[in-house]
Amino acid sequence: MLMSTQSPTAVIATAVVLSLLDIIVVGLRFYARRRQRQRVQADDWLTIPALALVLGLAAVLITGVAQHALAYPTPVVQARSSLSETNDKIIISARLQYVFIVMSVPTLGFIKLSFLCFYRRIFIVDKSDIKDVFNVAVTTMICVISLWTGGFFFAFTFACKGHFTAWWTSAISLIENCVNTLNLLYSMAISDFICDVLIVLLPIPRIWKLHLPTSRKLAVCAVFLLGLVAVLASTIRMVWCIWAHNVGFDTSLDEDLLITALLFWCMVEVALGLLAACLPTLKSLVQIQSVDSMIHSVRSKLSLRSSRSSQSGDSSNHDILPEWVEPKHDHNSRDSGIHVISPATYAVDSISQGGRMHGLPRGKILVEKKFGSGSSEHTEA
Repeated sequence: MLMSTQSPTAVIATAVVLSLLDIIVVGLRFYARRRQRQRVQADDWLTIPALALVLGLAAVLITGVAQHALAYPTPVVQARSSLSETNDKIIISARLQYVFIVMSVPTLGFIKLSFLCFYRRIFIVDKSDIKDVFNVAVTTMICVISLWTGGFFFAFTFACKGHFTAWWTSAISLIENCVNTLNLLYSMAISDFICDVLIVLLPIPRIWKLHLPTSRKLAVCAVFLLGLVAVLASTIRMVWCIWAHNVGFDTSLDEDLLITALLFWCMVEVALGLLAACLPTLKSLVQIQSVDSMIHSVRSKLSLRSSRSSQSGDSSNHDILPEWVEPKHDHNSRDSGIHVISPATYAVDSISQGGRMHGLPRGKILVEKKFGSGSSEHTEA
């Protein structure tokens, strides 16, 4: 049974190790942005409150184990025969459960929103383009996750209709004064799993439509499928919640161990989710072809395609490439049609589609490199 696998040592070790890993990867995420001279955006900032909450959840688990309220069998003089029976350890574990669940909802929300904002950063060039199906899908998911987070946060916070102590007084007090908390946990676990699956799979069709070799497509897909590790933990927690929902308030089961199992798998889910959200930005720190360079290549493809579709009738206008075209030496930028040889600002003239513009053949691009001294150089690509 899932609730029999969490010993005190396992709970503390899991909380400490996962917390340290999350601290490291979030720190490295910001270091990678600075090293690559990339702006820190919403997908990065969202990891800060997520990390703070993950550390808080770990502290709740460690506190429970230290007080022998979690990961230890419930100490009773005789077997529980009534839902009204309680003791100090049951009260402590139930109170910790309430705090943990209320904190876990915004933690999950921040992590999911970080994933979605990362997709917007990478794949969407014109964020105001309502004709872009992917843009609409990501924006819709952001709204859904925001509502999901707010809804479940307030639902759990006020589950006992203002009688907060009813949550941890006894099982009968919980049943009489609160909403059906088992149904609430059940609905949250299932909706959380569905949202995780949708978020992980959302960018795959977009990647697969790119004009890239199959090996490159698979490599980019693998980056975004790192979120499957969090989906696995979410699946285990969902299975536990379904089982607990079907069993109900069974007095023959150990309440402290039941609560421990729920909190343990929730901790694993949020910690691995934050880890997966940060990993795609860290490969650039390794001295090989980085994941970031592959992602920038994806943006190059999308940006050039967008430039072709948004040709302006005024040939004097220039479409400035987004900030991801960075002023640094990069010999792997052939996919974008631009060879970066020195720090410069790039401007791409309108692409000739209906005839010759600026003396360019059909389908060619004029790349103007503007240097700090004011000089410029034109390159035909």
